[in-house]
Amino acid sequence: MNNKKVIAVAFLITSIFIFWGYNKWFVRCADFSTQAEAQEHMNSYGAYRLDGDKDGEACECLKGGSAYNKNICKKWRYHRRL
Repeated sequence: MNNKKVIAVAFLITSIFIFWGYNKWFVRCADFSTQAEAQEHMNSYGAYRLDGDKDGEACECLKGGSAYNKNICKKWRYHRRL
């Protein structure tokens, strides 16, 4: 019976660490207010899904990004509000 408790606790601790690490990677541009915040997160945690066009700039449609207020971003912002 004691082995089951040890296995259960080990599984729980492992699950928490996996989720905690995964949660930092699995973010979207909508989770950030500015491009600088998204860029720092991408650089710190390797969340490269924030860089859809693979140019090294995370969430360029957010305020402060190189594509902010361009036509390609207006459609993205419209869908973000829905």
